[in-house]
Amino acid sequence: MRKTFLAAFAVAAIASLTPAHAVTAVPDGNFDAPAGANPYTTYNNTNMGPWHVNGSVDLIGNYWQGPPTGGGSVDLAGNYPGSIFQIFAVGAGNYKVSFYMAGNPDGGDPIKTLRAFVTNSAFDLSQFDFSFDTTGHTKNAMGWTLEQFSFNNPTSGNVQLQFVGTNDNTPFGAAIGGINISAVPEPATWAMLLLGFGGIGMMMRRRNALTLAV
Repeated sequence: MRKTFLAAFAVAAIASLTPAHAVTAVPDGNFDAPAGANPYTTYNNTNMGPWHVNGSVDLIGNYWQGPPTGGGSVDLAGNYPGSIFQIFAVGAGNYKVSFYMAGNPDGGDPIKTLRAFVTNSAFDLSQFDFSFDTTGHTKNAMGWTLEQFSFNNPTSGNVQLQFVGTNDNTPFGAAIGGINISAVPEPATWAMLLLGFGGIGMMMRRRNALTLAV
């Protein structure tokens, strides 16, 4: 009976790591669509696949080294600074957004900056600022850096995710790629998981001890 309980407890703990609200991956977070961006294509105040462009951005193909996730990337200053955003549905809960950041090494201020915004279903706005120093980097060695931030969505519904280039009046902006979103388990879930695995470990050690005794 005890073994059955521990096994069921562990299964429940593992299952709870996958929230009932399934995470919707960021559509085209690797900037694979639209295709044909080699070496790059400039978008001004239009749609770029599922992304919407305000201002001007460059969709980068093979113009420079891509991020570790593969796919393309975006220079958040095409002919002039711009931004990209899209709206998609997620469930209630805590989420982590991760992306790779670098900067256009061709010119302008070596410090490239961007601001990320998340507007959730309750119309709460969160913003996060990031910077990247292009000093010493080239198109063949971009120096992509993994960046992350977290937000809470209190109720199921749409969120708007936006990235804005914040370098002033320059066509050489921050570069972004490999955008991903994932659910963050609650602390209680991790505690339950540890208890479940601990119980299984004790059960296995006891079984091994009984086997050796025989």
